[in-house]
Amino acid sequence: MKNYLLPVALAFGTVLNFMSCSKEMTTITYEDVQKQTYAANFVAKYGEIKSDQSWDFSTGDRMLATRGFTAIKTQVLDQGIDFGDVSNIQSVVKDRNWLHTEIQIPGNVEKNAQLLNAMVKALPEAKAKTGKPAVLVAPSNGFYIFPFFSGGCLTYDLMVKVGDEEPVKVFSKDWINFQTINGMPKDTVYADGGTVNMKGIYIEAPVGTRVEVYIDNIFCHTSAAGNAYEKPFPSPAGTTNGRAIYVELDEDVMPELDGIELKENAVVKYIGIEDIAEGRPNGMNSDNDFNDVVLAVVGNPDVPQEKVITKDRYEVKTCKTKRYMIEDLGATDDFDFNDVVVDVEDYTVEIHQVTRENGVIKTDEVIETTSAPSQAIIRAMGGTIDFELTIGETKWVKSENNFDVKTMYNTQGDVDYNKELAVFEVKGYDYNANNVGIRVKGQDGLLFDIKFPKAGEAPMIIAVDPSQQWMKERVSVPSEWFY
Repeated sequence: MKNYLLPVALAFGTVLNFMSCSKEMTTITYEDVQKQTYAANFVAKYGEIKSDQSWDFSTGDRMLATRGFTAIKTQVLDQGIDFGDVSNIQSVVKDRNWLHTEIQIPGNVEKNAQLLNAMVKALPEAKAKTGKPAVLVAPSNGFYIFPFFSGGCLTYDLMVKVGDEEPVKVFSKDWINFQTINGMPKDTVYADGGTVNMKGIYIEAPVGTRVEVYIDNIFCHTSAAGNAYEKPFPSPAGTTNGRAIYVELDEDVMPELDGIELKENAVVKYIGIEDIAEGRPNGMNSDNDFNDVVLAVVGNPDVPQEKVITKDRYEVKTCKTKRYMIEDLGATDDFDFNDVVVDVEDYTVEIHQVTRENGVIKTDEVIETTSAPSQAIIRAMGGTIDFELTIGETKWVKSENNFDVKTMYNTQGDVDYNKELAVFEVKGYDYNANNVGIRVKGQDGLLFDIKFPKAGEAPMIIAVDPSQQWMKERVSVPSEWFY
């Protein structure tokens, strides 16, 4: 695509007038020439543009998100809470009958003794416990979940599901010992020897993302002796169906965690999980002691917050986010699309109605949906000319918000992709219409208006998911982004 007008336009620096076939005068501005030159350079680098080529590459995923992390991360740790050398500690089962079971763990552990003793006191075996159902949503910081006590004669998988991601298996309980902590020897009938290791998991997620913790593939073992009878329990059991409650400990206990540096204001919550709500497979009633698995949820500093259910209703604030990457025409051969990087968050509030049966949530339906104010977060500014960013009806100017016009922000060196250079509310934003634009003041003093491109045009603005990282300075985006 050759531009025969360019030399003349650059010579005069203002406008060109030429006669069309209909003898009408058409005006070509310097802005037009700059955009034509940019388009020609874009085609030269990336190839011809199809007439139906869209520049909105976002997926439209709606997440339970406001601020904090923009993506979900889970990491199963190698070890869990350490109690020191407990190889000689055994759980005691009296006459091997579920009706007359007395299970004890001596309190003389080397580490985390205060934690263990407080937990055993709070959740004694076979004594019904009540508490507020544990329903978790992610805070704005990373946090840990540590299972540290197993009280049932069961085998199961402990699972964690974050948002819409696939569930993650934290560990498999392949031993049937009653009441175990990390380091104790496993029952050798079902396990291949070794010692108990209930691992922990580290989680990062956008604020408000639902976090489910539950046990699955549950098998009941009605005898701790060899040839134990096993039968499956209904699965799963945990925060997914009201079989998990918050547990208050008498002491202000903070677990001692090896290799993890916690902030001074770190918070911990404890959760107990009960294996089954109704009768057990062998005909016995559930004991509802909520010590079949006990968890320490450790925030750094904040822990996941519970959803507040009032009169069987609760609100969920969801968000669809687009990241707009903008070229400011400071140069016509620069395709790093980092002159302005801004995330626009489009919020929706859903009202949920739940029904319960015997304290267990049976249904959860959305009965009302309303919109909430949109929000913009500027992540990077790689340009060196002033600009006025327009999102819907809202305008934001670089020079008027304590930023140096000629300084590049967050596009060089160690880029922080979670950086918030500016955060402001926007009005009139249309997620589908992409009503985002920018006015820039070029080095020649002329103003250029750049809008989100139509299909088939050379783009100076593109839309992507917020997980897409921008390029560093003068590093062009790869062609795979476009075609």
